[in-house]
Amino acid sequence: MRAMILRTTSTFMLSGILALSACGTGTEGTEQTSPTVESTTLRPVVTPCEGKCDGPGQVWTSPYKADIDKLNALWPDTYPMKSVEDAFMVRMELGDVAFDAPTHLYGGPLNVIPYNNKDNVEDASGVLWERGDAAIAQAFGPGTIGFMIKHHRPSHRVLNPESLSADLKEQAKLQITHLGIVVGVERDGGVGAITLNNPQSYESGKFGTPDYPMIFVKPTWPEYLDPNQAQAFNDNTLLMMAGFNAVSNFPGDYNGGDPLGAHTVERLKQYTEQMVRAIAGDEEALEFFKDPATELYCAELGFVGMSAGLHFPLNAETMVPLVGQEVWDAFLAEVSLHNEGKESAFTSLNSNDQVQHIRFHLPPEDLKAMHSYSPEASELADKLAFKPMTMADIVQHFLRTHVPREFLGEQIAPVQGKLLEAMKPGLLEAMAMDALPEEDPRRMALDQFFAALVGVVSTSYGSYDEFQQNLAPLMAQARQMTGPRDMSGTGYFVPPSLYHVVTQGKHKGGLIGLSYVGHGLHTSVTYDPDASPVDLDMGSSDDSQDMSNDMSMEPVLPPDNPYAGSCANACGGASPDGTCYCDDACAEYGDCCADIQVECLEP
Repeated sequence: MRAMILRTTSTFMLSGILALSACGTGTEGTEQTSPTVESTTLRPVVTPCEGKCDGPGQVWTSPYKADIDKLNALWPDTYPMKSVEDAFMVRMELGDVAFDAPTHLYGGPLNVIPYNNKDNVEDASGVLWERGDAAIAQAFGPGTIGFMIKHHRPSHRVLNPESLSADLKEQAKLQITHLGIVVGVERDGGVGAITLNNPQSYESGKFGTPDYPMIFVKPTWPEYLDPNQAQAFNDNTLLMMAGFNAVSNFPGDYNGGDPLGAHTVERLKQYTEQMVRAIAGDEEALEFFKDPATELYCAELGFVGMSAGLHFPLNAETMVPLVGQEVWDAFLAEVSLHNEGKESAFTSLNSNDQVQHIRFHLPPEDLKAMHSYSPEASELADKLAFKPMTMADIVQHFLRTHVPREFLGEQIAPVQGKLLEAMKPGLLEAMAMDALPEEDPRRMALDQFFAALVGVVSTSYGSYDEFQQNLAPLMAQARQMTGPRDMSGTGYFVPPSLYHVVTQGKHKGGLIGLSYVGHGLHTSVTYDPDASPVDLDMGSSDDSQDMSNDMSMEPVLPPDNPYAGSCANACGGASPDGTCYCDDACAEYGDCCADIQVECLEP
């Protein structure tokens, strides 16, 4: 299976990125089984499960494949795709240096999940789909939550100096431009799936057009939770997300100018209180979310809803001391109205008609904050669902996502430094310092720092470890320079790309992780080989997407590829060839990949 093909024996590392968010940029009846959570005494299975795999913590194995000819027709390029993996890679070109970077892959078999906003549509082979969300519903059962990471990687599969300069902001965001919340529901007599978004009206609560694909992910619940607790936090978080979606407002500036207001647990508590009051009918609480400082862009909605769902159970024990019995009773009344199919604040305050299909389950009365169930409760008490990013964090993750310098040598350092220098104007713009005169002390200090950073990146060291040692103090300084300087949250970011790098195991520090579910491709370019009535020439996709029915993990990479047996793009799971592991449990089992400390530990 092709995932990373090196075009030369040398490579380079891009070293600059803009800390920008984006939301929506683009062309625009089964009974649920109980969820399962892996035992702490057994290694979690790294391959998808069989049968009904739609609950929290479960991953469904899709039988669907992509029609490569139709992919190439949808996304024509200088380099035609030969496998479905090619759609989610970028060809890096600088002079004599060229290689394919697996920017939107996750180190394991690619799981194709078809989507369509309409029902009664045909797939690539002419098979009729009665429900356009049928495949998504197989991955997300009723009430199960997840995220869709919307991106334009297939439309931008070549990165060179010209394309970088012409499209700097979007390249810096990894072409990831929207984050939606996925919810499994029951609709029209069967199972289905919807999305919650800010802005609320995005895609009318569905999934999108053929040329704007997505990646589906699910929360990875901690091993210290039992199955019932994991289900309870899934349910609590869904109610939180629906509440915040109903009462929040989408900001006018969502490309880096919007502060992350709920960046501490105490601030998150204030947001939660105001959400409950707003759903209960408090007009002043509704006004709270109209303040530009408390508006929520798309990825921020997911961040706030997820974090609040883990810290504040929506039960009387937690909420009555916070809002009072009268307000809490009014909130519960709105939940009851909604579950009865009647108009409630969850629907009247939301322009997304699909919300009506959600059914809420209140958490148990004795449920406490998630961290309290951990043996290290005190260490987790101040953490949010995911660790917010500073500008420096985004730089770091852009470096790691694109080019693994450790594998292909220090000789490419000068080329790497030139790329970093070329991205300086975009970095200055993102920090709102591009308009400052060059003699301004703040601009001078940043120029000096950037020159030092370019100097380190441009230097060929004796080893990659030595490079990291020299880079680490500058990265620490960069985090201090770019992080928040007051309680407004300005300087913290939760861009849609955050969810991507968390899923890749590249941004630890939150209460939970995220697990890859599948790549969303439109039904018009997908097919089920066991159901297709038309004999189509599907190019080389049959071999590249063959996930065996015996549930054995098929290597994504050939054994002689430098990424085999590596944690590159595999932190939190198994290496691409399945020979070693890159998760927290590998030390216990003695099967860690040799480069786990270099790839997966925060510098």
